[in-house]
Parts: sequence; C-alpha cells; structure tokens
Amino acid sequence: MISKGNPLLTGARGKVGNIVVKQYGDQTVITAVPDMSRRKLTQKQKDANEQMHMAIVAAKSLTENPQFKQRTCEMLKVEPNKVFRAIVKQWLLTDGKHPIFRETEQETLDKKTLATLKSIITAEIPDAEIMLFGNRAKGAYNAQTDWDILILANDEQPKDLKWELQEKLLNITIQQGARVNMLLAQKNRWYTEKEFEVIRKRIEKELLAV
Repeated sequence: MISKGNPLLTGARGKVGNIVVKQYGDQTVITAVPDMSRRKLTQKQKDANEQMHMAIVAAKSLTENPQFKQRTCEMLKVEPNKVFRAIVKQWLLTDGKHPIFRETEQETLDKKTLATLKSIITAEIPDAEIMLFGNRAKGAYNAQTDWDILILANDEQPKDLKWELQEKLLNITIQQGARVNMLLAQKNRWYTEKEFEVIRKRIEKELLAV
C-alpha cells in the first residue's frame, strides 16, 4: 500500500510486527514482511551465508582485541572506524587467507607469556582478578614493552607477596627484554579508597581482563 500526505506516517520507517514501513520521497510504502519459511536456499546461497557469518566472526575477533585491531588497521591502511567492514571484505575476497587472519610469531609468544604470568599469579592468589593496562592493553607495543598488570584480590594480601610475585613475573618477561609493573590491591579498597583514586581513574578506561 502506498500512502501520500498522511501526517501520521510522515517520516515513519521500520518494522512493526509483520508490517514494514518505508519512505520513498514524499510517499510512504507499507508492506507485509515476506514469508521466508518456505524459501529453499541453493547450496551456493548456503555457502555464501556461511562465508559471511565466518567473516563477521573474524571481524569481531580482530576488533575486540586492541592489539589485533591496531595491527589490522596498519596492514589494511584503514581508520579504526572502518576496519570492521574492511576485515569482512578481505575475508570474502581471500577466503580467510589474508595475513591479517594469521597470528604472528610475536603474538603467539606474547600469548604464551601472558598465560604463564596468569598461572603464576593464580597459584599465589587463586581468586585474583587480573587485568592489563598501559600500552599492551591499548595494543600499542612491541616485544620490549612493559607488562603493566593490575591484580585485585578478594582478601588483603601480605605486603611482601607483591615483591615476590613481581620477581617471579619478571623472570618470565625479562626473557623478551620486558619489565613488569604490578599493582596488587584488595578489590573493595581499590574501588572505594582515596589511596587508589588517582591511578584508578587514570587507567580504568584501558583495563583489559586477562
């Protein structure tokens, strides 16, 4: 149905129940949502849908990680706000074989290092909430960039534990020429006490859960 000059429909658009409202110039077009229940897709259409699904999954994976997102922007030479579409396009064009979809040797090593750091921390503080901050959390780093780590524990920890932990973590990261800067705090105190207010506000937007 086409409506023209109806003030109740002027500017209206979208789906309401089984009705779709669209605007074309000064005309409002009202149609029923097509019944797709009996539609049979060809194998080619099914394959195309699957490819699009995989492309979107890949784009989400790359853009949710700050490090991968920055690397992808640099490799594709696109701005951050355009990288999602660019990733989808590259997946469809290359069947997922573009270099952006392969983990680099350094990324593999960093992943193993982070897993080791987490294992060391949780061995001492099983309920620890571990987060990265600083350049590694923002994705702007290289092999020698410091590992800035925030550890929140449910209970207050012995004062000497921080230094023992930091030494153990440093023994791992120093193999790549990187240092460890570690913050250890009781969770409730971290969010409520003035002692942590300045540093908390400075890093809260860049925290990346491990």
